[in-house]
Amino acid sequence: MSLDTHYLEKQLLALLAIPSPSLHTAAIADHLADELTRLGVVTRRSVRGDLLAEAPGGAARRAITAHMDTLGAMVVRLKDNGRLAVRPIGSWNARFADGARVKLHGEMGEVVATGTLLPTKASGHVYNEAVDRLPADWAHIELRLDLVETSPAALREQGIEVGALVSVDSHPSVTESGFINARHLDNKAAIACLLAAIRAVGLPDDVRLVFSCAEELGVGISHVMFDGIEEVLNLDIAAQGEGQNVCHHGVTIAMLDSLGPLHPVATRRLIALCREQQIPFTRDCFPYYYCDGDAAAKAGLDVRNALACFGADASHGWERVHRDSLLALSRLVMAWLPAQ
Repeated sequence: MSLDTHYLEKQLLALLAIPSPSLHTAAIADHLADELTRLGVVTRRSVRGDLLAEAPGGAARRAITAHMDTLGAMVVRLKDNGRLAVRPIGSWNARFADGARVKLHGEMGEVVATGTLLPTKASGHVYNEAVDRLPADWAHIELRLDLVETSPAALREQGIEVGALVSVDSHPSVTESGFINARHLDNKAAIACLLAAIRAVGLPDDVRLVFSCAEELGVGISHVMFDGIEEVLNLDIAAQGEGQNVCHHGVTIAMLDSLGPLHPVATRRLIALCREQQIPFTRDCFPYYYCDGDAAAKAGLDVRNALACFGADASHGWERVHRDSLLALSRLVMAWLPAQ
């Protein structure tokens, strides 16, 4: 079966609609488990909540990993002015929170309110130039809820407490020129590419899929998930910016991240496949970057890590990717999957 572009985009939009801040990923894991079952793949969960998948009766020695968790926030204080003080889940700058529409979740994950993340001085008509002098940090971001009664007592009566989860709405937009704008393309775009590749060529017996639930916290993969695995293909985002060598319309293969070099044997395999399949690609080094497989490498696991990425602008903020980059990454996964 050939690569289905419509399926890829449909899955991406479905994934973007499911809130999944780190460790709060049960809903997206359910969606993925259902879809993988339709594709003939057997799934299981780790105690933590990671999703693992293999072909029936498989004996995996290779793995593909793509994290399903995203950035988010958590309520740390109910303020007297009716707003909520929040702190980030994962590493993202407060300047990218300004203006974000969000959902506030109850203890069981249900949506109890919607709202907007705003600076503490949010109106130029009131604060004038003080708005420009406000620091861009989380101490100066607050959550305005779309509720009438917002005193601390009223909020508690409505079940809103310190520790409530805040998920950031994705707001995807697909342009006629082929761009997809959305929050959380990192890393739901890579998951959509992986699903499209599996749908096209199937999952070999020697490959395990790993969808981790805490990569944004820097604790992506453990030895349990990589039991018996020799080589790992990490799928993630490549961030465009000054000094970077990201491929806007193809695959970016990482040679180095913040932990150090990716394994040369596994990396050369990706480069050879790109050349063989005539997939557009570049090589890049990421100075402030941490992928799933890095946790395994730091723990001393005997695996070869490679990292292949779709190219996107404004990572951990208002992200944008071109459809061509997603198709290129899907094609690389399709080429990598057959037995080596």
